[in-house]
Amino acid sequence: MKLTLEWMSQLRDVAGSAQQIIECGDGSHLTEALERALEELPGDCSGPLRTLVMSNGRRHPAILVAIDGVHISPDADPPLTDGATILLSSPIAGG
Repeated sequence: MKLTLEWMSQLRDVAGSAQQIIECGDGSHLTEALERALEELPGDCSGPLRTLVMSNGRRHPAILVAIDGVHISPDADPPLTDGATILLSSPIAGG
């Protein structure tokens, strides 16, 4: 199945692109899609981005995720459907 990842804010800067299209097997879950996306990025982007997005083989709890416009809780690893858009963003603090 084809999925679209939209990297926002700091993640976009590290990924080197705002959008990435990947192919995953039917029934893939969010964590599998993130791993696939990281594998397909150039090495100079993949390593730094992995440290921001993943923690102990799961999505880092600070990363904000929406799938097709629906917010996903930090501990969820939902199954994905063909054509899904996954938006990922890091929290931004200011002051």
